[in-house]
Amino acid sequence: MQKSVLLLTWLLLCLPSPALATKLVTYSIFNEVRAGAIEGTYVVDLNRAYAFYLFNAVKAGPRADDSLVPSSLLLLLQSGEPALDAVRKTLEYTRTLLADPVEIDRLVTAGAVRDLKRVKLLTPLPAPHRILAIGLNYRKHAEESGQKIPVAPEVFAKESLPIGSGETIRIPKAVTQPDYEAELAFVIGKPARNVPKERALEYVAGYMTFNDVSARDVQRRGSQWLLGKSVDTFAVAGPYLVLKDEIPDPQKLELKASIGEEILQQSNTADMIFSVADIIADITKYLTLQPGTIVATGTPSGVGSARKPQRWLRHGETIRIEVQGLGRLENPIVQE
Repeated sequence: MQKSVLLLTWLLLCLPSPALATKLVTYSIFNEVRAGAIEGTYVVDLNRAYAFYLFNAVKAGPRADDSLVPSSLLLLLQSGEPALDAVRKTLEYTRTLLADPVEIDRLVTAGAVRDLKRVKLLTPLPAPHRILAIGLNYRKHAEESGQKIPVAPEVFAKESLPIGSGETIRIPKAVTQPDYEAELAFVIGKPARNVPKERALEYVAGYMTFNDVSARDVQRRGSQWLLGKSVDTFAVAGPYLVLKDEIPDPQKLELKASIGEEILQQSNTADMIFSVADIIADITKYLTLQPGTIVATGTPSGVGSARKPQRWLRHGETIRIEVQGLGRLENPIVQE
């Protein structure tokens, strides 16, 4: 019996440790807005932790250049793969130190880590390069809307700046049909132009949960969707950006929208008509996707406008959007 236990213990020790997801965030503290990563109950400040890594692990000296990892997540993405590689090395090093209370004190003193409870998490990209979105990209959603299956991605722009989980979605008095849309979003990591489908995912930096809040009454009053999709606070993204190498297949993710115990949408990205790779390949035939561009990939069936009776967002409710492996968005609704 004892030999069996010892053998089992040895086998477990030999197994590779599960990879920890890299959850990149933007956080604020003391009126500063900075790029970070969630590690357990801490936020690692990417720029300061990189400087700590250079000084202590690389032995680069007190004047080492830490500019490769900027303090802004958008600038970090625009710095390309070398910056993301530096982030991976920094986080790997920081994780080993977080297991030692003495080292934690050193990290805190250097400003390299913060207690998660003492910071405010914002949307990962408060000012993205742009937001594009795809309409009618789930078969069942196209069917419930009574529209034909598109032959190419239906691309439109959202001009509202994104908000994060916990922030208030504000419904203007002029909007009478506010709707929810649970979506997978991806973020571009390097300039993409004329990208073949086979290489498209190489241009993705990571993935996020997204709520494409929509004013249906405004959206349908004319032939253009921009105003109905771009109401202030009608883009919710986050709570963090998960790097692409930790999502092996973006076409196998569960997603859900709910309010309280009421499940409004529940589907899988496998039902998407155009995959992430399809979308990138199609858009980049016509325009260059720049780093920091958010692309929301469409919503499944169950939106409020297609329900009978129709189901709009109401004052005092909290809408919850979840995508497998990418975290949850929870936002209170306020009618102005």
